[in-house]
Amino acid sequence: MKPWKRIEPTTVDRIGWRTVVTKTFVDNRGDQNEYGAFGAENSRNAAVIAITEDNRVLVARQFRIGPEKIMEELPGGGVDTDEDPQDAALRELLEETGYRPSNIEYLGEHHKDAYMNSTWHYYLATGCQKIGGQQNLDETEDIDIDLIPISQLLHNATHDKMTDAVAVLMAYEKLKKLEEKT
Repeated sequence: MKPWKRIEPTTVDRIGWRTVVTKTFVDNRGDQNEYGAFGAENSRNAAVIAITEDNRVLVARQFRIGPEKIMEELPGGGVDTDEDPQDAALRELLEETGYRPSNIEYLGEHHKDAYMNSTWHYYLATGCQKIGGQQNLDETEDIDIDLIPISQLLHNATHDKMTDAVAVLMAYEKLKKLEEKT
């Protein structure tokens, strides 16, 4: 198999605060088709599995319009153009939860969906301590923060209760070692 050849035109539409990019490709049979992908091209996001000093996990609960239910997520969000993904992860953690870690480790990157342009960068942060007061959320964010055991995070990741399950898989062995210390 060879990658398909991308040809112009490319169109970019904004729907609310979402971006839809329509790309045209010629596939390996020579057929030309258009496909829609979400998110601006080359956009980046970062999220963090944040573990407190007593090995509890910070999760953000939000209503999600796709599945139309409240889901748990890792604290995270968009990486600004000139921002380092780790700095963005730390910024989002502080804004959403008021916590800051003593240690942070890169887990890897992932494309959440085959029809997304964005790359997600995931981190594992340990030794998280509450240093901030109230949340500093974006205008459209409505987030409840909770602390859950690592076992609950693992359960949620495997039972369609969270959006960042792949990050939990990336950190699985490290999470299991932390869980043993609890």
